[in-house]
Amino acid sequence: MKIKSITLKLCLLLVTFIIVVSIIIGTWSIKDTNNIVQIEIGKMNNEILEEVADNISILLSNIEEIGNNIVEDNKLVSILSIKKEDVLNNTQEAIDADKYVEGLLNEQVWRYGKYNMKPELYVISENGFSFGTYSKNKYTMKSIKNEVWYNEIVKANGNTVLISTFEDEDGIGPYKCIFRMGRLIKDLITDETLGVLIMDVSEKMLYDRYNRIIKDGRSIYIIDKEGNIISGRDKRLIGKNYYKELDYGDYLKTEEWYSIFKRDNTDYMKLIDTLDRYEWSIIEEIPLHIVRQPIKQITQKFLLTLALVIIVSSVVVYKISVWVTKPVINIKNTIEKVMKGNLKVKVEIDRNDEIGDLEESFNNMVKWLDDSIEEIKEKEKQKRIAELSFLQAQINPHFLYNTLSGVRFLVSMNKNEEAEEMLYKFSKLLRSILPKASELISLEDEIEMIKTYTDLQKIRYPDSFVVNIDIDNEIKHTMVPALILQPIVENAIFYSMEGENRKGEIKIKGYIENQNILIEISDNGKGMSSSQIDKVFNNKESINRVGLINVHERIQLNYGKEYGIEVSSKEGIGTKVIFKLPK
Repeated sequence: MKIKSITLKLCLLLVTFIIVVSIIIGTWSIKDTNNIVQIEIGKMNNEILEEVADNISILLSNIEEIGNNIVEDNKLVSILSIKKEDVLNNTQEAIDADKYVEGLLNEQVWRYGKYNMKPELYVISENGFSFGTYSKNKYTMKSIKNEVWYNEIVKANGNTVLISTFEDEDGIGPYKCIFRMGRLIKDLITDETLGVLIMDVSEKMLYDRYNRIIKDGRSIYIIDKEGNIISGRDKRLIGKNYYKELDYGDYLKTEEWYSIFKRDNTDYMKLIDTLDRYEWSIIEEIPLHIVRQPIKQITQKFLLTLALVIIVSSVVVYKISVWVTKPVINIKNTIEKVMKGNLKVKVEIDRNDEIGDLEESFNNMVKWLDDSIEEIKEKEKQKRIAELSFLQAQINPHFLYNTLSGVRFLVSMNKNEEAEEMLYKFSKLLRSILPKASELISLEDEIEMIKTYTDLQKIRYPDSFVVNIDIDNEIKHTMVPALILQPIVENAIFYSMEGENRKGEIKIKGYIENQNILIEISDNGKGMSSSQIDKVFNNKESINRVGLINVHERIQLNYGKEYGIEVSSKEGIGTKVIFKLPK
């Protein structure tokens, strides 16, 4: 559908521009905001992960400190330095040794219990002693000699060795999965190996450091340098390799703080922090829809704000469009009125800009046009008046001759009264048709003149026609141009008597219809064809040489193009002429 309204066009153009620009800016802003928020969320989660790593480092450091406190205990070194034979021969010494070492181990456990960690501590000596906080007979030198982890401890030569989490067959409850730290106990003077310290720590102590943040589908895994899982929410994965079990899928994006990858049709944000000292890594996996939840909320608020901006902008644009185009529309509406003939209209000038200048110029143009037309109409009217005055001054010689001949005939027949009446009517008619084309007379006076004329014609043509006049009293005093009915009545008399030998009948009727005055003059003559109507309409051979066309033009000059006369006729029936005048 073609839009014609300039207001609507301007409004749609500006609103479309605002929407397109808003969408472009909005799309760019949302995308940029998403990236910024995603990076910030990545940083924030990375900081949380660093905090977890620090807590785990503190845990491991505390366990190491427990080990240091134990292996550096002089009395423990002395006990472990006793020869096996001497221990067997001195039962009391063995009892005292057992009591001291177990007290030492329990003291360390309880000292660090406030940090929510209770490792199981074991001391296995070369001289046959075996001590433990849980069970002193859980490990013996013989039972551990062939273990891989023991050989790693031996190779470390007194340094602490961190052994990845594994499932302890003898463990129960939270100690089913444990990780281990161990070191050799040596005589610091002789560097002799006296035994080994084993510290078994529940994996739960690691899990407790991060379980508060693993919600909404998040996962955290602690892995060693080979990728073996040391701790995680799913205990079934402990001991398995992270890279083989979980690190599959496509990496979609890698940033400084995080990476994005897809696994099993789900996008994840992956963050990694390392415990360099212990060669462990902490991996956090966050479903991307969780990360994007605040982004989604920001986007929704942004889109809502954008929608409100567009709505408000549309209203403002519409108001501006109306303000800009209203004067143009007013000019257009005024032009339409001018086209319909109303040259008195004006555009209201309410602006001081170029549009105001246009309004003023338009008003000046219409005024000039109105003045010019009025001047032309006045000149034309004066021309018609002069022409009519000239014509009215020339009485048709045939009419004069015939009238005077009729008077002479009546005198010769000694019909003096009839002759006198005819002369009276004739003189009265002459006074009526003396030049007065510029005058307006009442319809009643115009009818009186018609009666005088028809009476005169009846004297000439006795019993040839009758005239019936029916004029509403309401319109009798209406002012009309002088001598507008006579030419039509003259034609009606002539055509009603022409042809068949019958009495002519002329009807003159005046009434109001649709706020207009209508005057009908009809006869019962033989009627006319279209060509005859045109001939009569332009005939100037009336008594005062004023034809129908002159009457029609006089009416229009006085009242406008919508008024005048209309002729209709049917052959064999008669002719009707209708005058249309304003009320």
